[in-house]
Amino acid sequence: MSLFFPLRDRVLRLKGGEVGAFSVEGLLDGEGRPRYERLLRALREAGAGRGYVGLGPEFALLRFQAFPSLEGFPLEEAVLAEAERSPLFSGEELLADYFLVGPEDERRVRVLYAALPRKGAALLSRLRPFRVEPLPLALWRYALAKGEGHSLLVVENLAHSVALFEGGVLKGFRYLTLPADEGTPELAEEIRRSLALFGRPDPVDEAWLLGLPEPPRLPAELPARRVEQKVPLDLEDFITASGPLLDLRYRRRALGEGLPREAQLAAFLAALFFVFGLLGQSFLGQRAERERAQAEALRRQVALLREQAFQPARPQGLGLEAILKVAGERPGTLWLTRLEAREDRLHLKGLALDPYAPLTLAMRLGGRVGPLQQSALGARTVYAWEVEVAPAQAR
Repeated sequence: MSLFFPLRDRVLRLKGGEVGAFSVEGLLDGEGRPRYERLLRALREAGAGRGYVGLGPEFALLRFQAFPSLEGFPLEEAVLAEAERSPLFSGEELLADYFLVGPEDERRVRVLYAALPRKGAALLSRLRPFRVEPLPLALWRYALAKGEGHSLLVVENLAHSVALFEGGVLKGFRYLTLPADEGTPELAEEIRRSLALFGRPDPVDEAWLLGLPEPPRLPAELPARRVEQKVPLDLEDFITASGPLLDLRYRRRALGEGLPREAQLAAFLAALFFVFGLLGQSFLGQRAERERAQAEALRRQVALLREQAFQPARPQGLGLEAILKVAGERPGTLWLTRLEAREDRLHLKGLALDPYAPLTLAMRLGGRVGPLQQSALGARTVYAWEVEVAPAQAR
């Protein structure tokens, strides 16, 4: 698989362990706004096809911030509204995706989110890419897979960003004001200020300096106990490694998406009646019958989820008290579908009606929540989740 990294004035290609650079002019207009038509042409000239596209900060928004954790709070809408505040894409219709990093406290969750104009995503979709996301994420996952320390600092010279991870969890991220290639005391001081901003005044266990075609220079007095400078020529092996994943590939909008609920309902019914009128009364009756059967099946499934009893298999190596504690601290909008109890950990899986319930459960139990998978159940959005708790954490 080929990897492509569009930057302000060039496109980098990583393929088969070799780096190619393609100079490009006019990717940004006079106001610094991206020209996605020219970007598409430049990627094609670089040989882009069904591969990975990592967008620099000139082409995709990447932010890390806290959002309210309230039942019924539409996180998707809040992320999109916050992304629309960016002056880079002022007045544009955006496509956004987010990654729930973890709870900040009882009322807020930390969210990493990305966005780019929907028309830009539609143009890039002509390449049929495997994934489109902000550039730093691939380098973060690479460092997380290779690193061994609890605290990990990642500095990269493609988008010139700095990020801090502790225990594999993102604690902070920002774009540097100084180029990461300078290696000056001023750069080291900016990195130290960034770590303090992320809540880490002490040196980190490891610092990974990553870049193409050369790694960033080592700043003097970098606050790290061990430093790795590397050109990640095997980066393609870590594109799907554990870590933050975002998806900015183009997705067609559902009918009425973005409109008020009443307008969505009106648009849906108008289209539905128009189709039914064309297909005829006979087909209408058959379709209505099938939809009633599907709706009844969905109602039974929702009722089953609501009435589902908590009946885990008899655990080995953990006391009944810890298991009952898990059941007692389950949020009301969350269901357990599977529990594995071993001597060294508890592993829980289930479904939730909002994205905050798994984070709340993990925080109460002192465990870690895995990435959420979103799906539809009738008219509701359901989140599949996983939580892992060590015995000493099941307090």
